[in-house]
Amino acid sequence: MKFCLIVCLIFSFGVNCVFGKISHLMVTSIGDGVVQVGKNSSAGSIATAKFLPKSVKLSVRPKSGIETLASGYQFRFGASTTFICENESIEIFSGSLFIRSRNFNSFLEIIGPETSVQISGAGTCLLDVEPNGGFKIVGLLGKMRISNPTERSISLHPGELTFTDLKNSSFSEKIIVDLVNLLDTSFLISGFLNSSSFEKSLKSIAESQKVLIGKSYQAKVGNAADNNKFEIVKTVTSENEAPAETDMLASELIKNYQPSSDSPLQELLGRSPLRSVTQVGTNKNMATNIPDEFKDKPGRPFPSRVLRGE
Repeated sequence: MKFCLIVCLIFSFGVNCVFGKISHLMVTSIGDGVVQVGKNSSAGSIATAKFLPKSVKLSVRPKSGIETLASGYQFRFGASTTFICENESIEIFSGSLFIRSRNFNSFLEIIGPETSVQISGAGTCLLDVEPNGGFKIVGLLGKMRISNPTERSISLHPGELTFTDLKNSSFSEKIIVDLVNLLDTSFLISGFLNSSSFEKSLKSIAESQKVLIGKSYQAKVGNAADNNKFEIVKTVTSENEAPAETDMLASELIKNYQPSSDSPLQELLGRSPLRSVTQVGTNKNMATNIPDEFKDKPGRPFPSRVLRGE
């Protein structure tokens, strides 16, 4: 029975890959998980190891989060995120999203309340829906290409943040954010169990940024309250040094980055998959040989916004 289930899942991912469709298999549910909104709102949370329904409005409960796997992608949806999954896009009404792409030729459309963006390339980024209906997007790993319907586009490198500029149908000027602080405070990163290779890549990029900048930034990035205003305040602790050039810093950060060669399941677990054995006389499954590093791992605080305010 288990063998048949595995074969079906592999076949489903293969078909979706061939026809360019994205099906979200939920692999992690934190707190109360995700529920359907509308006629079926009385139904319970969607269980793990299930595909999220398409063309149905879903809502992640407060102080909760979910993680999904799709063909070439890994997603995390933060607390109070409301969205709809389609074949080649995600329509998001509120909340935040973690996107990790493993394929340089990938293409995904994110549709928001007032704008939409197309994300391509191999890497990782965070996306937040802003009060004005636009997006705030932060690059974490690799090089992500962000474009909009007017065919304006930018490359987003690790540590770079941009807002969608609704007035000009473009993007705001990119700024550098402190990756060390971001990795510690963002629930979408630290609130989930990361594989050792992914964690290592994040720490390596954050440390490289620290060395290249050569100083400590204390920047507060706020929200986009309307089409003309982006709350960005940048200060530098050292008065004698000018900030590093964004393009130069970005090229150095991505120079040594390569997408992980691990399988998606191994990347997600941070180890090889384990077989389960059934205890005699009970219906409980017990995993064997669980590494100590994954035992009693403390949780991380909420909320799940991309950048936490003071």
